[in-house]
Amino acid sequence: MKTFKILPVLILTLLCFTAQAQSKMNKIPQDGVVVVEFNAGWNSSKNVTWLNKLKEAEVGRLLIDENPKFQSKYKIVVVPTLIVFKDGVEIQRFQANIMMDMEATLEDVQEGVDDAHMEGF
Repeated sequence: MKTFKILPVLILTLLCFTAQAQSKMNKIPQDGVVVVEFNAGWNSSKNVTWLNKLKEAEVGRLLIDENPKFQSKYKIVVVPTLIVFKDGVEIQRFQANIMMDMEATLEDVQEGVDDAHMEGF
């Protein structure tokens, strides 16, 4: 009988942990250079796999189906979308094509990160 009481708690804990792990951010950091991938859980097969290879930038992923306020706030019209922020201000945006494939490369986004670091000099 105890198994039936523990099982729902374990399932609920697992679901909460999985949702938290998929959505890496719940707000955009306001300091430094940050690259955020806006995507949706139903589009996870199109995640940008090289995001963590970016240098000199904090990176994160926001799922707009779990955080709908970010979709409207940042005017996300296609997923995935990558946005480079510097001190909370959008510097550059990269959007997927009509097939929801990200055409921007690691080099393209790294150039955006480098430009963000140079801005203001």
